Amino acid sequence: MKTSLLASIVGIVLFHASTAVAYVHQHCNDQNVKWSSNSKTFRASSVSFPSGGTWWGGIEDAIDRFNENPSKFSYALAVDSGGVRIGNGSSELWFSSDEDVLDCDDDGTGCAPAIAYTDVVCYEYWWGDWETVTYVEEVDVAFNADRDWTVSTNTSRLMKYDGSERSIQATALHEIGHGARFKHEDDEYNIMGADFEHLHVNSSTARAYLGEDVSDGLVHLYGTSSQNKEDLAVVHWRYEGPDDGYSDHAKTEVSSSTGGTLSTTTVNGEKTYKVNAGDTVKVKFTYENNGANTQSAVQVGFYVSTNNLITTWDTRLGGATMTLGRNDVYTTENTVSLPSTLTSGEYYWLGAIIDENDTLSEEVEWNNATYLPIKIK
Repeated sequence: MKTSLLASIVGIVLFHASTAVAYVHQHCNDQNVKWSSNSKTFRASSVSFPSGGTWWGGIEDAIDRFNENPSKFSYALAVDSGGVRIGNGSSELWFSSDEDVLDCDDDGTGCAPAIAYTDVVCYEYWWGDWETVTYVEEVDVAFNADRDWTVSTNTSRLMKYDGSERSIQATALHEIGHGARFKHEDDEYNIMGADFEHLHVNSSTARAYLGEDVSDGLVHLYGTSSQNKEDLAVVHWRYEGPDDGYSDHAKTEVSSSTGGTLSTTTVNGEKTYKVNAGDTVKVKFTYENNGANTQSAVQVGFYVSTNNLITTWDTRLGGATMTLGRNDVYTTENTVSLPSTLTSGEYYWLGAIIDENDTLSEEVEWNNATYLPIKIK
């Protein structure tokens, strides 16, 4: 029962990294929980993330990728001059081996790869009617010092490709996403799910990025930036299903003209589909609008290349036209016919290029092309 006395609730909420229908964000008494201003500074531990060092660069990359979102909200990054601690009034990032901080099991196992602690203020007061005051006061992110991290964007280093390391940029985006008050999701391809499976790849370069889902949520919470940032993307990842509260992601596929399963081999650590020269096949990719406005008549081109760098210099196989809004992730397949001149026994890469004719001025351009590998029987 409500009373006229001031009721104050200050909660620290923690989220494991990892690994949503659309974005899920926190509420308090039916009010959106968010920062009280449109910017917030994270302070990175000078021990864990020395300024100018490799790890600092990785965190800086994540902040830059976050700030490409189309909303009014952004993060800044500074060096922490004192000791880091949960609950000291400063939002901080650091490496930790502390089993309590990393929420390990009693036997020391099951530690989070990274974890975000969020201090949220929410209280009600009477002012002729009940009013709610709620805001984020502090967010702290601890990265597990015992995990195999990398700042490299080369697929030869990354898990799910040819390596075994985890992108610190992708996990940092996931954790600072919690800082913006987004929860884990398990029903859509998104950064708040399996972050290490949320990457844009062309050639051997894999970049972490924020994605449509959280970008859409940030506009909901903070409004659209006056800069009117636009961004379209295509990736070779898709939603696979729920996994203990997180969305699991998998690579997109090549299938037969009737949708049948193709036999596969492996190249550069990736599943590669066996096809015949001249075959008609279906290629599946995921398309996102990470920008401010719905884009109509978006031209997508499909290509075949002798390497995994997809450009408009490659052989065009056809195209499609799409309308993409900032309200969904679109995973769809299209039919293409392979040239009969492809060489038996050789590897090729089927690619998709969104905004193929470069008609849209975008915040970033590097996420407009990606690939799927094939081998000619």
